Amino acid sequence: MAYTPLDTDQNFIRLMHLSPAPSDDDAIRCRFTVVLLDDKPHYEALSYVWGDINDSRSLEVEGRSVPITANLHSALRHLQLQDQERALWVDALCINQSDLRERTYQVSLMSYIYGQAFQVVVWLGEGWHGSDMAMELLRRLGEDETLHLDPSLNPSISVNGLDLDSMELSGHVIRLFDLPWWKRTWTVQEFILARKLVFQCSRSLVTRETMCMAKENFWSHKDRCCAQNVLDYPHPESELSLTESFTRPARLDFISKTRDNSYSVLGGIATFCKREVTDPRDRVYGMLGLGTGEYANLVEPDYTLSPEQVCEAVAIKSVERTGKLEFLSHLFEHQNPKLPSFIPNWTGSFAWDEVYENRLANLKWFSASLDMPAEVKLISHGMLATRGVIFDAVTATGDTSLLEYNEEPGSLKELHRLAGLDNSSEGLYCQTSDSRLVAFWHTLCGGIETSLKDSGRSSRRLKGSTDLSRYSRWAAFTASPYPNPVLWDNETNHIILDTETATNGRRFFTTEKGYFGFAPQKCEEGDLVVVLAGGSVPYIIRPLSRASQLRKAFGFLMQGADFPRAIRAAIKLCSRRCYAILGDSYVHGIMDGEVFELLGGTERELKEIVLV
Repeated sequence: MAYTPLDTDQNFIRLMHLSPAPSDDDAIRCRFTVVLLDDKPHYEALSYVWGDINDSRSLEVEGRSVPITANLHSALRHLQLQDQERALWVDALCINQSDLRERTYQVSLMSYIYGQAFQVVVWLGEGWHGSDMAMELLRRLGEDETLHLDPSLNPSISVNGLDLDSMELSGHVIRLFDLPWWKRTWTVQEFILARKLVFQCSRSLVTRETMCMAKENFWSHKDRCCAQNVLDYPHPESELSLTESFTRPARLDFISKTRDNSYSVLGGIATFCKREVTDPRDRVYGMLGLGTGEYANLVEPDYTLSPEQVCEAVAIKSVERTGKLEFLSHLFEHQNPKLPSFIPNWTGSFAWDEVYENRLANLKWFSASLDMPAEVKLISHGMLATRGVIFDAVTATGDTSLLEYNEEPGSLKELHRLAGLDNSSEGLYCQTSDSRLVAFWHTLCGGIETSLKDSGRSSRRLKGSTDLSRYSRWAAFTASPYPNPVLWDNETNHIILDTETATNGRRFFTTEKGYFGFAPQKCEEGDLVVVLAGGSVPYIIRPLSRASQLRKAFGFLMQGADFPRAIRAAIKLCSRRCYAILGDSYVHGIMDGEVFELLGGTERELKEIVLV
C-alpha cells in the first residue's frame, strides 16, 4: 500500500475509515485520511494482536487489494457498521511499518493516540460455543457484588444452570483470559490509557467497568468467604486456574488506579516481562506510555539502538530523573553476557516470579541510604561509578532449597542454626531491641506484613512488632509433610505470600558482624554488603580479581570499531578496584539508615564504588 509521508514535526496520524456493510458477505473496504492529534479528531482505537502474519486475507483500500492478517480481518468484519463509516486507528494499517523513521515517530505518539481516542475497542478474537457464557458470567459478576463463587452459598453465580464448580463453565472463563490479547506487551498501555474501553469477543461486549467490577467481586469473595480450593487448581485443559485468570485484569486495573502521581516505567517493564513481543526492544518501549511524574517520557523510542543499549539508556535516565537506584532491584537472574552486572536484562528473558512484583512495590518502605540522592557516572560502556559505604562481609549462606515447602523436616532447623537461634532465640539481635527470633521472623517476611483491610489487601512495616503468632502458624504449616487443609485459611495464605515475596530467588546469609538476611541466590562467602547513595535497600557486591578485570578489559578491546575508545575504557577498568553487583537484599537491622549511625569516622563517608 502506498503511503503519503507524515510530517514528523507535528502530531499527524492516519485514520482508517471503515466502510459500512449492510451484509456480512460484503467486502471489507476502507479509505484513509491524515489528521492532526492537536485538533482532537473523533475516532476509535483498536487494541488487538496481529496474529500469524503468514495467514492473510484481503482488505480493499480505495479500490486496491491489501493483505492483512486473518485476525485483523476478523476484527474489522465484526466492527463494521451497517449504515455508516467507522473511523478507526489500527497500528498495522495506519503506520507505514516499512518506514523505520515513521514507525519510531508513531510509537512515540502511542500514548496520545490511545489516550485521545473517544473509545478503545479490545478485540479478543473469534468466539466459540462457550465464549458467550464466559462473557455473561463477567457481566453478572460485575453487576451483582452479592453473588458468591461457592455454589453452596446463596446467592451464587451461575450461567445456563452451570456454576464455577463446573469444569465446563470455569474452562470457558479460563479460555477467555488465556486469549492472545492478554499475553501481548502493547495491549497493556492500550488498556490503561483508554478513556473509555470495551471488550469484544465475536459479537459479545463487556465494558471495562463491568470487567473490573467482576474482577473486584471475584477477589473480594475469594479472600473472605469463597476460598474453595477448586479456584486455585489448574483446569485440566489449561495451565491456568480461575485465580490466575482473574489476576490478569486485576494487574491492569491496579496500575490504572495507582499511576496518577508517579508510576515507575521500570516496575511496568518487570511486571509484564512475560508478555510477548515481536521486537525485544518493545518490552521497554511498550511500557513508556505508562510512566507518570518523574517517569513520564523517560526515553524516546529508538530502534537503531541494540536491546542492551535500550536497557542501559532506561536505567541511567531513571537515576537522572529520580535520584534513586531503583533499577538495581531489577537484577534478576539472566544469561546475557553482553550486559554488565549492573544493567537489568529487561529486553531479554530472566528468572521472573510474580511475587517479585510485590517485592518491588515494597521498596517504598525502606530507606537504607537515608534518602540520599544517587551519585552515578557512566565511565564508559560497561562501567558505572557510584558512591556508597561497604558495611559488612558475607560469612555463610544457606542452601537455596531451605524454604521450599514439603522439604525435609530439618530445613527449618537448619535455618535456625544459621540464624543462631539454637541457644539464644531470646537474646538481642545486633544493635537492635529485637530478639533474635523476632529478627528472624521479620527477615523471613522481608520486614513487611500483608493483611486484608476494607475491600482489599494492605501492607505495613513490621518494625517494632514483637507479635510472633504468624511465625507460629508459618512454622506449623511448613513443618507438615503435606500442606494440612486444617492449617490453611486466608491468613495463612497472606503469611505464605509474605514469606514467598521476601525469599523467592534468594538465599539466607549471615555476616561477619552478626547480621543476617536474604540475598540473591548467587551470593557466597566473601561477598560484601554495601549501602549506596540513592538505594532504598542494601546490595550485595563481589570484588573482582585482577584476572577478572583483565579479562573484562580485553573484552572492551574486542568491542566495535572504535578502538581508541575501547583502549581508554580498558585502561580505566584496570586502574580501578571494581565490583560485580549481584542484586539487592534484605538485611535486618540496616534497612532504615542505621549504617550511618553504626559506622564512625571515615568508615561512614561515601566512597567511589565502580560496578562492571
